[in-house]
Amino acid sequence: MTPQPDSAVPVIFRIEGRKIKSISDFYREIGRSVNGPGGYFGRNLDALADCLRGGFGTPENRPFEFDWEHSAFSRRYLMDAQRGQPAFFDSVQDVFDDAGVTLNLR
Repeated sequence: MTPQPDSAVPVIFRIEGRKIKSISDFYREIGRSVNGPGGYFGRNLDALADCLRGGFGTPENRPFEFDWEHSAFSRRYLMDAQRGQPAFFDSVQDVFDDAGVTLNLR
């Protein structure tokens, strides 16, 4: 088997789910994951979609994906949706799917 060049190996960003107990915690944690402490990576779902399409800390010339560690922990806090509205956790997954970015729930 021929080794893949580094540019073909995806960059993995890790989201620490144990730090997420609210929507604002999610945005803070994904910002930290991509751009370091205090880093920005969206503050609403539309901005997250824009960031996932590139140019906000993710590589522009190689694949990338996200590992959401302890996702079941944070999911409990992000599932309290108003009636008739999708849960925030589900909406985040939809944004990743629409952007074509892999989100691994661990």
